Amino acid sequence: MWLPPEPLKSIGKKQTRERVAKLRLRLLRQQHELRERDFPVLVVFGGVDGAGKHETVNRLNEWLDPRFLCTLAYGEPTQEEAERPRMWRYWRDLPVRGQIGLVLSGWYSQPLVEYARHRSDDTRFSHQLRQIMDFERMLADDGALIIKFWMHLSARQQHRRLAELAEDPMTLWQIKPRDWEHLNLYDRFVGAAEQLLETTHTRSAPWHAIDGSAEGLRALVAAEILSDALERRLKSAPKSRGRRLPARRGQRLDTVDLSARLERSEYEERLAHGQARLVRLQQTSLHSRRATLLLFEGWDAAGKGGAIRRLIQPLDARLYSLNPVAAPNDEERARHYLWRFWRRLPRAGHLSVFDRSWYGRVLVERVEGFASKAQWQRAYAEINAFEEELVESGIRLLKFWIHISKEEQQARFKSRETNPLKSWKLTDEDWRNRQKWDEYEAAVEDMLAHTHRPDAPWVVVPGNDKRLARVSVLESVCQTMANH
Repeated sequence: MWLPPEPLKSIGKKQTRERVAKLRLRLLRQQHELRERDFPVLVVFGGVDGAGKHETVNRLNEWLDPRFLCTLAYGEPTQEEAERPRMWRYWRDLPVRGQIGLVLSGWYSQPLVEYARHRSDDTRFSHQLRQIMDFERMLADDGALIIKFWMHLSARQQHRRLAELAEDPMTLWQIKPRDWEHLNLYDRFVGAAEQLLETTHTRSAPWHAIDGSAEGLRALVAAEILSDALERRLKSAPKSRGRRLPARRGQRLDTVDLSARLERSEYEERLAHGQARLVRLQQTSLHSRRATLLLFEGWDAAGKGGAIRRLIQPLDARLYSLNPVAAPNDEERARHYLWRFWRRLPRAGHLSVFDRSWYGRVLVERVEGFASKAQWQRAYAEINAFEEELVESGIRLLKFWIHISKEEQQARFKSRETNPLKSWKLTDEDWRNRQKWDEYEAAVEDMLAHTHRPDAPWVVVPGNDKRLARVSVLESVCQTMANH
């Protein structure tokens, strides 16, 4: 990818009108067909200030059916956004499958501006670009069509364009003081932009450079590129690509001592001590604005609910959230599987507990066939990248697998059948899942091996003794909050 782009040759008004009319019919047909397909479209706009990004988005809103189009424009992060990982707001706003999203001042804007203004260094800039590439790869692997436009102007053209906007009362509002500041840093911005474009130009998320000085043609050219890309995608179903699995690491289930027991007196003493300590640690976290995210996975009837109840029992309900995770609903199925989890991330200083989690992708969806082999194998790298962003943003992340034996699960199922207070917990699906114990066990082993990280560890809790499991969870949480 090189700058600047080729200058656009002007054409007559009649030819322009004919091309626009033909293009609009094509786009509306494609948009209608897209509604019946299983992928979203993201059109990302970047470029030099004054190069026509907003005007191009306005024109696309005019030419396309606005019912199936959304414009995602971003400014400085709000307090709610600043309290979460940088990519949170972009995940939150992802368009549903069958919809087109136009992105202005999106995920490239902040890294570029910070680097050009000497507020970040080469290492940080490269790291942010890698995170963006991970983000775009996840979306593309899930089927999304991603098209990126870089609208370019020379320094002289940019100065003239800003002056024109400033002189017109109808467009004066578009000019901000920082636009003139950025013009003075033009060479720095263009150098950073070249690095950005070369690094993040990929086959699945390509950049297209457009001459921003051609006011009458830039939107037309962008729309034609969009239409051509849509046509190619609509003619062929998106293909999932498998990826090499990350190296195996982490604890094995057969090393867990399920015979360990805890006497009631010791349990009550350790529980009371741990709960009191947790209350103090949560207050400290609130003042230091460190968020904590705990997720719980485990066998059916392993005791996740009981462990979670003892954990949150002493806490101020205003400072934590409990997120039970069931099968995705229609709104969630219409987006990338991680979307619903990004939306529930904790605020700064708060604690969030997930009863089941994004690991359903490599557990139940794998075993039950709801995800293809390519999809669940790819998910290990996607989940690791997701969790790396959480930890990097300052979130403490701790993951629990509560492990019980097959015999203990059988005994608990039988006990639930005869207990009117617990019989509602037992379903036909629980018995059916039990028949696939070996398949689930293999999936759990792979999950632990491929997603255990020192900064996002798995804690395998022996759960045959409920008292020991509850105390082990509580003490592990306290230790993590105290040491990080």
